[in-house]
Amino acid sequence: MGRTRNAARNIKWGLVYKFSTLVVSFIARTVMIYTLGAEYLGLNSLFNSVLRILSLADLGFGMAITYSMYKPVAENDEETVCALLGLYRKIYRIVGSVILGIGLLLFPFIPHLIAGSVPSDVNVRVLFLIYLLDTVSTYFFFAYRASVLTAHQRNDIPSVVSMITNLAKNLIQIVILLTIRNYYCFVLVIPAISIITNLITAYLAKRYYPQYECRGAVDQETQRQIGRKTRALLGVKITSLIYNSVDSVVISSFLGLVVLAKYNNYYYVMDALIAVIAVIFNSIQSTVGNSIVLETPEKNYRDYMNLSYINAWLIGWCTVCLYCLYQPFIRLWAGESLMFGKRMVVWFCVYFYVYQLKIVQSTYKDAAGLWREDMWRSYGANLFNLIANLILVQVIGVEGVLLSTVLSLLVITYPWQTWMIHRKLFCCSMKPYVIRLLVYTAATVMACLVTEAFCGLVTLNGAGELILRGLICCVVPNLLFLLFSLKTREFAEMRKTVRKVLLKQ
Repeated sequence: MGRTRNAARNIKWGLVYKFSTLVVSFIARTVMIYTLGAEYLGLNSLFNSVLRILSLADLGFGMAITYSMYKPVAENDEETVCALLGLYRKIYRIVGSVILGIGLLLFPFIPHLIAGSVPSDVNVRVLFLIYLLDTVSTYFFFAYRASVLTAHQRNDIPSVVSMITNLAKNLIQIVILLTIRNYYCFVLVIPAISIITNLITAYLAKRYYPQYECRGAVDQETQRQIGRKTRALLGVKITSLIYNSVDSVVISSFLGLVVLAKYNNYYYVMDALIAVIAVIFNSIQSTVGNSIVLETPEKNYRDYMNLSYINAWLIGWCTVCLYCLYQPFIRLWAGESLMFGKRMVVWFCVYFYVYQLKIVQSTYKDAAGLWREDMWRSYGANLFNLIANLILVQVIGVEGVLLSTVLSLLVITYPWQTWMIHRKLFCCSMKPYVIRLLVYTAATVMACLVTEAFCGLVTLNGAGELILRGLICCVVPNLLFLLFSLKTREFAEMRKTVRKVLLKQ
């Protein structure tokens, strides 16, 4: 099958998985708010963040090895893929052992990561061990086999598996919350489902691609290349951790579990949008990698600019929705007591837009394996972000957590990554891209202001207000973006691609 059809299938199943999971996990989170309370939400977020930090021990081996599979898969070189798979298994077992060891060393210090009180009926050390089991299980239960599916552009298979198991997990957790209301039982479901998910995915990978077994040895040159890419990917992984996990730990340590719960309610909504958009770009990454190997730089640059246009429209619309719907949604969902002021809404919208604007660059960087070229940018942005985070959270509170990320992206990440993509991959001027980026941003700001003006005419409260504002957000910004881009080349290319995908389905 062609790359376009593979990407369309992966996106379709990825979105089905993500939407179904978001709906049920949202229900589970809502039930937790009203049965257990905000402090338990804070604990949930804190331990997830701590374990994501521990997963830094992965160092990026998985992504480096999966990237190394693109070419041998395209060339039907089974022996190389088998050797890479064996190396992946060996590394994952080592990584799992390292994470377990570090986690046990951290075990006595876990209570010191929480400012203020914790729920009286839980032992935070026991909870940490359960979350540690969940993280470590990934590395010991055949998760490495999913790389074969990714390299073959079959992301739809793990998406379907994860969709079914995650639905089961959330339904079981909801039943627990509504009946026995025991947080330990609620948490124990998480590692159990993770193990089942990995086992099923591994079984299907072996069933669809039985020719791949862990055998043979990777040659020295390939090992050196993987090592170089892994060292570069370490910076990328640190970036992801600081943007997501370290923020939660900082808020918990300086401001407490209740503020963390409030922050994470807003972040949860934003992260749901980020996750849906990530499905699209994760689904096309292997397709982009295949195209970079086989197509000309000119063809890949045209695709890059078209994707940048589609992404700008998509995240522009999502930013407008966040700006206009955040407060009425949080008020209806979690109540006034778990709401921030309007200024925090603006910061979340800026955070979302700036964070998501780089996703096309990141997709092409990862697909092309330009991690080494991006390494020092990652380290510089990480150091800047971490220092700014620790300083600003004490000066301006929770707003400083968002501001530190925005500043690191605008000051370091965008200038460096834009230059790198255009110089190293496309060998062309970055001026056209930068001009389009500024125009897309101006259009998004205008759409936010115009849509908010229309939403201000709504006089209803509660669900009625949210529904009417939602309808306005569906129509007004998209109409503005359509009028803005109707005569552009990118719009014509998008229309042509959509027609082609629909006809092939």
